[in-house]
Amino acid sequence: MHWNPPRVARPAPTYPPTQPGSNRRGRVGSPAPFGEIHGGGLTGRMRMTRVDRLIARLLVVLLAVLPVVHPVGEARAAGGQFNPRWTSAPVSSTVTVRYPLDNWSLLGEIAGRGAGGFDLRMLQGERWITAGREEVGQLGLGSDVVSKLVMAFPGHAAMVFATYSPENAQLRIRVVKAERQADGRIRSYLGDFTPHHGERWAAQRHYLSPVEAADAIRAGRNPFAVFRPTDETDPVFYNIGWSAAQVAVGHAMRLYNAPAGFIAMTDTRWTQVVTRSGNLLRQRVDTTTQAWVRPRWFVALPVDQQPYGVQAAICTLPGSTSCPTMEQLAQSGVSVSQWDGGNMPSPEDLLYAWTDSRSGFTVLAFALVTAAFVWVAASAVTAYAGASSLAGQVGTSFLSPGWASAFAGGSYAVGSTVAGGGGPMTSAQESFLGATGSGFLERALPSDRHAAELADISSARHVHRDIAAGLSGVRILFEGDCARTRTADDCARSTVNTGRIPRTDTTSFQNNVVEMRQRYAQCATRGLRGSDLRTCAARMH
Repeated sequence: MHWNPPRVARPAPTYPPTQPGSNRRGRVGSPAPFGEIHGGGLTGRMRMTRVDRLIARLLVVLLAVLPVVHPVGEARAAGGQFNPRWTSAPVSSTVTVRYPLDNWSLLGEIAGRGAGGFDLRMLQGERWITAGREEVGQLGLGSDVVSKLVMAFPGHAAMVFATYSPENAQLRIRVVKAERQADGRIRSYLGDFTPHHGERWAAQRHYLSPVEAADAIRAGRNPFAVFRPTDETDPVFYNIGWSAAQVAVGHAMRLYNAPAGFIAMTDTRWTQVVTRSGNLLRQRVDTTTQAWVRPRWFVALPVDQQPYGVQAAICTLPGSTSCPTMEQLAQSGVSVSQWDGGNMPSPEDLLYAWTDSRSGFTVLAFALVTAAFVWVAASAVTAYAGASSLAGQVGTSFLSPGWASAFAGGSYAVGSTVAGGGGPMTSAQESFLGATGSGFLERALPSDRHAAELADISSARHVHRDIAAGLSGVRILFEGDCARTRTADDCARSTVNTGRIPRTDTTSFQNNVVEMRQRYAQCATRGLRGSDLRTCAARMH
């Protein structure tokens, strides 16, 4: 007889009660609640509730959207930087045009100087000295050119500074002036020239064909209407080509009686460096991509001062490729030429840097592993082939383990490549500089992530920020190493570069001619000649 021990009934497993609104049920075999592990081991799995899944999906959406939203916000960062008073001009009894007044911000002021006496030395020297035109001397031009320039722009003038980004098709124009006012004080100002200013030409009924002009109640055209943002506090020209940018600078120079305009265009240089570390079997590869940007300078002068420059024009009809009449054509009215070297600063700034680090087994390591697997497989084939004399001969000669593994490892090594950096990088193409009829230029889509991020950085740094916070070369030409609110005398005492902006004590009057002549002689004793001599004398004040 065999004795069978009595069976002991085990208690039924218990589960947490079902919670209201939960999809978990307390039946045998149902998954454990979220956060518990089945069986007390590491093989249990987690279960997410509907709320958890919803939160996870929201996080995925946010992570996907945020990188896209952020650059868009940077592209419109200039909103709020242009806050002038607006006025309306009647074109006819029924039509008015609304346009902005100037938004001059005061940089500094000093008391005006007295009349002074006459000295024969005031008639000696170069034309810019005898005419008392120090701001013209800063251009470094010769007497023959200055003589015509003084006649074309009599009196005290402003200077135009423009920053243009061809990658983003964006332009911003700033104007600096210093003038002696009715109270005898000399004040310097900074202002913007915007696409909204083009409404002034519309108020004057410009850019109408003869047929259109015959309609007495019709307003003219804003030549920059297609570049105008919807935000009236944004001073930036958008979707503007190079030809239209020159036209805008020329209009700004004529409006503010400026003898010269400086245009800084971004010029990009890409570099990519690959470094490797490790051993023959495992290595780390670091690929560093950098973008260096410098200003490429263009100077706008009256047409007769730069006979070999470019004179641009656009059609004021939106979307047009040619103009039916000359009256609808907006011309720059100035000659634009590229200036490089000399006293045009163009240091490079590092605007973008990205490093991709990857670690892994080398090609040799994978080749050895592949060879080991093939050796085992070939050994098995050889053993099988030895069962017959003919097969054995073929197996040992053609499928020997050593030959097969070497062939497999070599094939892997030859077929494997190491790719880094995502392909070649190029800067803005020269096609950006072509005429486009109305001057409208759709912003080109970047070819890769590096170009896309650099485009956003260039837009924010070169166009939308304060000009002194932009590229180093632009800041140096604009105000040098001396704050724009300081006088040239303060800068000279600090022995720093004063830049090219008109300052409160650089406005020139006839009684300053003797002083300028003395500075000219001092610079000549230092061995300076030509444009270097003229710019030295103009800056030593």
